[in-house]
Amino acid sequence: MKRITFKLAGRLLAFSTIFIVVGCSGRGATDDADVGAPAARPAAPESGVTAVTAERPASITDAMVQEGAQIYAGAGICAACHGADATGAVGPDLTDAEWLIGDGEFEQLVDQILEGVSAAEATNPLGAIMPPKGGAAITDAQVRAVAAYVWTLSH
Repeated sequence: MKRITFKLAGRLLAFSTIFIVVGCSGRGATDDADVGAPAARPAAPESGVTAVTAERPASITDAMVQEGAQIYAGAGICAACHGADATGAVGPDLTDAEWLIGDGEFEQLVDQILEGVSAAEATNPLGAIMPPKGGAAITDAQVRAVAAYVWTLSH
């Protein structure tokens, strides 16, 4: 029988910790939640608060955004760290105009998801990283769809 390497065991421990933290954070699915449904868009800003507006890049289609929402909530496992509503848990809030790394533009989001977030770049209190593609087995086209969805959350 082969021994599990430290690297694999470390990854399993990290993902287990994330799932426990997210599950205990109160941001997980509830009994009355529609499991598998894409996260709802955040509410409109309160009066006196200026919403972030930007023209959607031509490369982002409605179909990409819809696919990205499904991947975010499912196979992309994004919701595990960023929350089902994308307002943050272990990972940062994706619905506001503040970007901890980069400028939040579409191609930069694609690159960030593809590359992940290293320990040196991590800004959360746990020092949790984001592996390339969030650790999910998704294609580059699916990464672009998730980036399109995330772009729409804050623009």
